[in-house]
Amino acid sequence: MPYASINGFKLFYDVQGEGDAVVFIHGGFPSIDMHLRAQSSGKWTWETDFTSSYRFITYDRRGCWRSSLPETGYDLENQARDLSELLDHLGMKEAHVIGSSAGGPIAILFATMYPERVRTLVLAGTAADLWPEEDPVTRIVIEQLKTLEERGAAAAWDSRPEGVELSLDILWEREEMKERGALAEYEDRIAQALKRCGLRDRVLWYETQLQAVGAYLDRDLTEECARITAPTHVVHGSKDREVPVDWGRDLAAKIPGATFRLYSDESHGLVHRCGAVRKDIITFFHQNGTIP
Repeated sequence: MPYASINGFKLFYDVQGEGDAVVFIHGGFPSIDMHLRAQSSGKWTWETDFTSSYRFITYDRRGCWRSSLPETGYDLENQARDLSELLDHLGMKEAHVIGSSAGGPIAILFATMYPERVRTLVLAGTAADLWPEEDPVTRIVIEQLKTLEERGAAAAWDSRPEGVELSLDILWEREEMKERGALAEYEDRIAQALKRCGLRDRVLWYETQLQAVGAYLDRDLTEECARITAPTHVVHGSKDREVPVDWGRDLAAKIPGATFRLYSDESHGLVHRCGAVRKDIITFFHQNGTIP
């Protein structure tokens, strides 16, 4: 499996296809749930829509899926550097960049820190501020981080929100799974995963997830959005229950010249869930001067 020593950790990546480079920055946050799923997950098939015409790059962000779990380095600017170093490792000067959900802010910063490396930018199901102060989950995370800082990881775990056993994700994923009609399967997967991990691992991953989520708090990237120079397309599902549609519209309005498209009856994670979205993204690449 392809790994590279990138910016202080062991990064997993995959490259398929030939042509102009496209890099996908996934969503989510480090968690024991994500780690356990990575051990049994197979290849996705949605990638073939890109690999038939492009050199398509996917990678696991630090602490996520198959990449290693560093103790530090989760600030968003550093995660943008992770991607820059990966492109260096692959000998690529530039790429079309797709940032999905929690990968969106990283993509935004990458586009402002390394504008010469971004041919086009696609932002999917994301926002300039994913953790607004008024959001109830934001307040939970702030309190948990305060406990972690003052009393340590075990105390934060002991005071975790009700229902959190593998990760904080359940606080925002349950409504999404209800929307998809997949709540029963989701809860069963969590129950099965709980049988495969001990308490020590759960506490360690919970601490890391809090740190990773904490990097997004108090980060409204409105000013960074205004500095984006790459052609930008924002896509969002009308039934997204993790990132409200209005946040996507607002994001597009903050980026000079950005276009916005809403997909009816689509929910979160629409790049890998919806073939029509991938087709439109490829059309966007073509319309901005890069025909493979």
